[in-house]
Amino acid sequence: MTVNNRDLFSSFGKLFQNRAFVMAVAQQFHFGDHGSERGGRGQMGILRVLADAPAGLTNAEIAEILDIRPSSVSATLNRLEDGGLIEREPSAHDKRVVIVRLSDRGREMADHRAQGTSDLADQLFGNLTDDERDQLQHLLDKLRANADDIDIQDLMQFGQQHGFGPRPGWGHGHHWFN
Repeated sequence: MTVNNRDLFSSFGKLFQNRAFVMAVAQQFHFGDHGSERGGRGQMGILRVLADAPAGLTNAEIAEILDIRPSSVSATLNRLEDGGLIEREPSAHDKRVVIVRLSDRGREMADHRAQGTSDLADQLFGNLTDDERDQLQHLLDKLRANADDIDIQDLMQFGQQHGFGPRPGWGHGHHWFN
């Protein structure tokens, strides 16, 4: 690793130690689009999908969009309905089909989260020019593509072969180094 790469890696580490930044990333991950078509799969994923579909969706459509079992969708929808975040109503076209929509409370929550995400992004990137934002986006896209090609198993095996890396039971009182 070159000195410049070490410095960049250190800068990323410092960025990820910033609580506001980490919270913004976590919020985006749990409710926003974090690089996949599905976003999250739990309650927040369903709320995000419903926020994007004001006319509502069926259980089957939600299951297909999020690539989860219909039984998991039903159980999660029950919890969301108990929390007052969704409403279910029979389809006007087919009484056997139930349409799921955000309730007023659910829509308010989705709008609040979307506004919060926008505010955080504006605060975080507000001091960059348009050109700098474009450059940063380009560079992050390149880093993500490169990171997608990294095989973490190879890295872990290399570390173990050279006397460092996670040991059996790592995380329970064991350390990376001897």
